Amino acid sequence: MTIADPLADAAVQAEREAVTAALLQAAAHLAEGQDAEGILRPFCEALVAASRHIRLAWMWLGAPDTPIIRPIYAVGPAQDYAQALILGMDEATRPLSPGLRALASGRPVMATVRSDPAFAPWRAEALRHGLEVTASFPFGEADDNQRGLVAIYADQADYFTRLGLNPFVAFQHLAQVALTQAALRERLNMLATLDCLTGLLNRGAMQAALERHHARAQRQQQSYCLLLLDIDRFKLINDGYGHVVGDGVIRDVAKILQELLRAEDRVGRWGGEEFLCLLPDTDCAAGSRVAEDLRARIMGHTFPAGVVRTARATVSLGLACFPTDGGNLEELLNHADMGLYEAKRDGRNRLARASDKGRGLFATAQQLEIALASGQVRPAYQPIVALADGRVVAKEALARIVTVQGVLEAQYFIEAADRFQWLHRLDHDMICQVIEDCAASCKAQGPAIAYFVNVSTDLLHHPDRVQELVERITRTTLPYADTDKPLVIEITERQFLGDFDAVRRTLAPFLAFDIRLALDDFGSGYSSFRYLTELPFAFVKLDHALVNRVQTAQGRRILRGLQDLAADLGFRTIAEGVEDEACADALAAIGIDWAQGHYFAAPRFEDARGAR
Repeated sequence: MTIADPLADAAVQAEREAVTAALLQAAAHLAEGQDAEGILRPFCEALVAASRHIRLAWMWLGAPDTPIIRPIYAVGPAQDYAQALILGMDEATRPLSPGLRALASGRPVMATVRSDPAFAPWRAEALRHGLEVTASFPFGEADDNQRGLVAIYADQADYFTRLGLNPFVAFQHLAQVALTQAALRERLNMLATLDCLTGLLNRGAMQAALERHHARAQRQQQSYCLLLLDIDRFKLINDGYGHVVGDGVIRDVAKILQELLRAEDRVGRWGGEEFLCLLPDTDCAAGSRVAEDLRARIMGHTFPAGVVRTARATVSLGLACFPTDGGNLEELLNHADMGLYEAKRDGRNRLARASDKGRGLFATAQQLEIALASGQVRPAYQPIVALADGRVVAKEALARIVTVQGVLEAQYFIEAADRFQWLHRLDHDMICQVIEDCAASCKAQGPAIAYFVNVSTDLLHHPDRVQELVERITRTTLPYADTDKPLVIEITERQFLGDFDAVRRTLAPFLAFDIRLALDDFGSGYSSFRYLTELPFAFVKLDHALVNRVQTAQGRRILRGLQDLAADLGFRTIAEGVEDEACADALAAIGIDWAQGHYFAAPRFEDARGAR
């Protein structure tokens, strides 16, 4: 007895024509695909749309040495089956799976679900989804950086036998040409975006590569790691050996990164001596191992430093993992940056991930950014009194973030501002408000008492903002040119550490307008009397730790000596952090001029812009 064919000849011809038409339509758009995924997706989608017998098409892209294959995209009524599919690339399983056999041979492989041994673990689930036969089509060569696989499943065991593989193979060849062209375009684009010193991706190209990979990782729910590394104390290498040697160190570090990382990894020069590595399909544990290998290799490397000399270098690294450390690229980059910051802070030559404190710093930075953008940063003023008679003679502006939840003091966000290089924004915002308040006081009462405000090195390194502030000061305080300018700029010794020429250059715009200077935190650990002779200070603010020792004999002798010196040089002394009457009385007895602290008054807002 003859059994009727599942597909009659006419039906087979119609099916073949429908599939061929779908493949031709997909082939017409191959050139539009910008990457491998964009090229192979239409292949899968066209087949499922063309035939009700094709129940599933899935695709995979990855490195040739990937230990596990998971579909990165699936389409069709049975796509749920693909979501749980995992193919091992070990020696024991490679000969069994049709997809892996196709990759190994470079040729299409057909397999029936009911009889092929490879389907033993998945047979029941495949049959439940109506899958009877599969054909697997490989893409790429064994020595390529990236391989691809498309697997097609039909609901009739002899589907591909009856239909023939020729239409599929023809499309496979066309798609392979498109993939090769796409890879060539990517290579040409990469050459146009390489760092000229190292040959690595420059920052712009690396950012684009990160964005593409992050979008893909989100779709495919795959983990990856970012490694941000920085050459430790690179300025010492440049200054000690010269820029030629410094450039050589950067090139050698880049070469080590290229040698140790995989073909599918990406590495770019992120900054001067900073590099960023993208490690696809890598979890946190594996990323840490890679980071430690890189650190050890660089630490053990001997860098040429001339004809007979050599140099050594180490790197600090910050690690961030997707999705553990963040769901978007900005969060991940910030976590990697915070990890690098903590590695530097904890001694350099080490790997770190952002700690709970680091994550808190990032959250604070986000709050600060919002506050700066929305006008929530306000100056609170702490009075400065003359110890001789208790008069309020000045006030210091202290930054606060004011929200409906309450007031946040500077000690809670100043580190975040420093770490994320927002001090210049914070200072500029504060000084503008202080100038406004100072001008309002001058207008209402005549020449105002002194308004002290802190200025960071970060602001002084932004000459455009400094010039804008000087012009604002000129407009608002010009009527009082014959008196001492009411605005006083506070700087700390730690900001300059002996580079007096740099101090003069950066302060020049303010000094040209006769803005008075105060040396802040004197006695806090970096004190140099040379500052008092080299720069035109009008005030010396004594650090609270030194002030609090006024109750000891040694402390009183030191403070009396500083007061005598200041009097001889024409400076006023200001004691900071005075907390009780005994301290104030002892300072007054020594002759300290002015003082501030909670004993006299806590900082407070001057108008309705902040809570009183």
